[in-house]
Amino acid sequence: MTDEKNDIRAQVREYYGKTLGSSDDLKTNACCCATERPPKYVLDVMPDIADEIVERFYGCGSPIPPALTGATVVDLGCGTGRDVYVLSKLVGPTGRVIGVDMTPEQLAVAQKYQDEQAEKFGFEHSNVEFKAGFIEDLEELGIEDGTVDLVVSNCVINLTPFKDQVFSEIYRGLKPGGELYFSDVFCDRRMSDELRADPVLRGECLGGAMYIDDFRRMLAKHGWKSYVCTAVEDIHVSDLALETKLGFTSFTSRTVRAIKAEGLEDAEENYGQVARYLGGMPEMPRYFDLTEELRLIKGREYAVSGNLAAMLEQSRYGKYFEVTPRGAHRGRFDLARAQQALEMRRGKHKADLDYLNEACERCGIPSFYDRVNLPEILQANERPATMQVNITYACNLACRHCYLECGPKNNEVMSRETMEQILTAFKSGGYKTLDVTGGSPELHPDCEWFLREGAKIAEKVIVRTNLTLEEKPEYEHFLDVFAEVGADVCVSLPYFDAENADNQRGRGVFKRAVANIRKLNERGYGREGGPELEIVYNVAGPFLPPPQELLADAYRVKLTEQQGIDFNELYAFNNFPLGRFAMDLADAGLTDDYLKLLHDNFNAFAVGKIMCRDQVNVDVDGRLYDCECNHVLEMPIQLDGRDATIADIVDAPLPPREVRTSPVCYSCAAGAGSSCGGSLI
Repeated sequence: MTDEKNDIRAQVREYYGKTLGSSDDLKTNACCCATERPPKYVLDVMPDIADEIVERFYGCGSPIPPALTGATVVDLGCGTGRDVYVLSKLVGPTGRVIGVDMTPEQLAVAQKYQDEQAEKFGFEHSNVEFKAGFIEDLEELGIEDGTVDLVVSNCVINLTPFKDQVFSEIYRGLKPGGELYFSDVFCDRRMSDELRADPVLRGECLGGAMYIDDFRRMLAKHGWKSYVCTAVEDIHVSDLALETKLGFTSFTSRTVRAIKAEGLEDAEENYGQVARYLGGMPEMPRYFDLTEELRLIKGREYAVSGNLAAMLEQSRYGKYFEVTPRGAHRGRFDLARAQQALEMRRGKHKADLDYLNEACERCGIPSFYDRVNLPEILQANERPATMQVNITYACNLACRHCYLECGPKNNEVMSRETMEQILTAFKSGGYKTLDVTGGSPELHPDCEWFLREGAKIAEKVIVRTNLTLEEKPEYEHFLDVFAEVGADVCVSLPYFDAENADNQRGRGVFKRAVANIRKLNERGYGREGGPELEIVYNVAGPFLPPPQELLADAYRVKLTEQQGIDFNELYAFNNFPLGRFAMDLADAGLTDDYLKLLHDNFNAFAVGKIMCRDQVNVDVDGRLYDCECNHVLEMPIQLDGRDATIADIVDAPLPPREVRTSPVCYSCAAGAGSSCGGSLI
């Protein structure tokens, strides 16, 4: 041990043992820096602590966590024992608290009240022990390996010149899952040796303040790859002489939580994990403050990083929490975005127009309308050729990429009355193409009737389907219905092999779809002179599709040569940042990146060909839209200040109108462009 470090010890012992009479003698608020009140469970014990103990308290904050019944706790630099006695009450008669300090004058005060405090708490015997010694020499004081549940320290570690050894000793003494929970002073830069050696700065907890990044490195060196702060407060140096010495160095008081857990990483990563506080901690029955940012309220779900999940599961807190297993890695963990993604999954938050506009504003992306900058090109045709009809959101699949969030639990269906109005409006409006979609259109009880009636008046009928229901006897007849009405069948098949298609749509989907495509081939689909059979490719991630022609060639090689099936065309779709796909983007923290990708690949030539200019879309409730995406965004066509419905066009066409745009429109105009008929360029 160097003479310099011995001198620092002597200075600190002198300052706290003899120079200071009470906390009022401190020149800064560094060692008494807490502005927030200690938690109620600590305050409730304070009246039972002897006055002399409290008066000579120099700590910052109140580093006493909950869930302490029966715990073994070590308080480093316990001083007069204020925190030791609070802990004594909280651990109860089955627990144990050890106070360590090198200052005889402070320990004398603490030990004087040992029996008195035990009596006040109603304990038959004192459960505290005070040890005179150095906080970096815990082994010499009898603290054995892996025997301690919790180590606390109240603005003391900064005072020792042997910080590296202190953290090594703490880690050694903690049990697996044990916790280091301490308040101390930190600085935003490394200070000069001269400032660190200043006896007043040392005594005021400033000279030994830890540079925050050196502290992080020190913890990692000894086993804590991650830690969190439960409180961070600025420290104000009010003494002019000290302020002058310190110059630009700024200080904070932090309460740190570090759990001795396996599998921690050196950064917060997102594995889609969720924690729910079950309640039950006597000290905090309604909520638990895990970090400064994260208060876990009983019964609610919160997104947590992989590190936080491991800390909860492996510590004494684990029995009070339900934590979901680690899933696929989703990138760096951002609390706000991960929580937003979770709430989207739970239906508490939507990727609505406000959500997308806020993301565009963050990214500096102009509105689609301003980007086009040609109002006339966004005018809808007065006599559109296509009427696209969403007859149901019910679907036998719940695909990850589905922006409409169709699925088995969605039972929305169009009424027969609305269908009849559609047929009337289609005929009177001179439409040519009836485009029937969902969901799975086959699940609508009137689907067959609607297709047969539509075929009588339409030049072209399109049915959009995943083509997997037809394996069931009650739906197999639709293969004949499609052929009999001469409908073009557009099959969504997101990849040309089972592994990738099933990953996006569900196990066995590829096999079932291919089997039914073969049956359509037997009915002439995909063959020369027969009805059209199109395959749809949807991107499965935050990227643009390859060129449509190259994809078509790849699909033909795999599907025709290996599966023995034929098709006419392949359509490559961009995906929309809505519904389940928006949830995946949010989970991965890629919403902004995807919107930037779409914007950066804006293709002005595609805008003039977007299909919303030549169609009217009818939702299940009969309201009219420019496109399916506008269903999700609640952007129906407006007529005289209200939502237009199918009843409005039974006898007369819509008046001239401008297509309603949103950030989603960038999907249709990115790269080669995208529509229900595939690439636009």
